[in-house]
Amino acid sequence: MIRLLNYIIEIKDVFVLVFCIILSFTLMMSTDDDPDSPFRNVALDMVGGLGQYIYAVESYFGMAGENKILRTQNAELAFKNMQLQDALLENIRLRKLLGFSEQRQLRLTSAEIIGQNPHNIISGLLLNIGTDKGISKYSAVLTADGLVGKVIEADRGHSVCQIITDPNSRVSAKIQRNRELGIIAWDGGNRLKLLYIAKTIDAQKGDVIVTSGMSQIFPENIKIGVVVDVSYESKGMFQEILVQPSVNLNRLEEVQIEIKEVENAPGK
Repeated sequence: MIRLLNYIIEIKDVFVLVFCIILSFTLMMSTDDDPDSPFRNVALDMVGGLGQYIYAVESYFGMAGENKILRTQNAELAFKNMQLQDALLENIRLRKLLGFSEQRQLRLTSAEIIGQNPHNIISGLLLNIGTDKGISKYSAVLTADGLVGKVIEADRGHSVCQIITDPNSRVSAKIQRNRELGIIAWDGGNRLKLLYIAKTIDAQKGDVIVTSGMSQIFPENIKIGVVVDVSYESKGMFQEILVQPSVNLNRLEEVQIEIKEVENAPGK
């Protein structure tokens, strides 16, 4: 049926011309001299109706073709829009990293995460660069959002990062607001805990926790997380402070590693 309609559209002019000639010849042969005769009116209505039908069919198929083109263009524009959004986010991320590096005067190099730590003893990440790029043991690992961990192994082409949620990880930290010192450790779940903060110290939800600088590993004032709960219910002299890490460790694809000359650092 569609092929027939397309064929009619292609030869519509010839078809209408032939039909009009036949109709005109029929009208001339008619002996009816009344211009308002029913026969003439019906014939004219037929010509007008045929023309409208052919025009409607042509318009329909023309619109269908235009809609197909528009759908294709829409898909192409949507794809380009996604590319532009991705480029914008990448630009914002790089700007943040640049500003972060300049602010803290760190020598940083980028590394991609290519897997999990092959050793079951330590929770960590396998990175795609090593000593050939200046990476050494105990180098700090971070992102623009905050601290990730530290390098615990490095060979020529790879390195292993121990993340801050590893059960064996300890980081010297402080409450940014009042400079009170404590130790960051894993809480056994998806969060961290700030240890050794006395009950007499003012700690509040929303407090930002940063590295203390009292370490040969981590530079000062790298963001670790934000306090989400403070409890005084424990029997000891210290508060129970839960901290939400500022870095989503489950969604990392790339990290920054500090380049420094220290090869072995005994501190935290």
